Amino acid sequence: MTCGHLGCGRKNYDGSGGNGHAKAHCEESQHVVALKLGTITPEGSASIYCYACDEDVVDDNLGVHLSNLGIDILRQTKTEKTITELNLEANLSLTLSKVLEEGKILVPVFGPGYTGMENLGNTCYMNAVVQCLFSFPNFQNYFFPNALDHLQNCSRSSPDCYQC
Repeated sequence: MTCGHLGCGRKNYDGSGGNGHAKAHCEESQHVVALKLGTITPEGSASIYCYACDEDVVDDNLGVHLSNLGIDILRQTKTEKTITELNLEANLSLTLSKVLEEGKILVPVFGPGYTGMENLGNTCYMNAVVQCLFSFPNFQNYFFPNALDHLQNCSRSSPDCYQC
């Protein structure tokens, strides 16, 4: 918003979006604030991003600042979604509670031999690895048949017992 440079934004996490020209301009010129032109409204709002603080920002004097670049916000029509709207839309379309494959909703399977360890808040990756290991028949055959009996009767502490 300092010089009126026009450039596309960063690529989105899914690879869509711009080529990063606005970010490159910021690095070259130290002009750290960028505005998404298609989001300007006559009410004085727009999608504005600060590369220095890596946050969306609000400009309470947007009309005055854009007039310095020859843009009259009263004549603007919003034609694009703001970054906030795009993020909200992406989050609402996530389906984390269902497992989907080729358009079919798969039924979750629970129980011995299917379910991993209880998540302790930071063990989900370890749980995923253990579940992957249990998908191998040799691993299952070695650990699973006697696992419950061993866990109920082992007198050693877990860190000291390979089976535990």
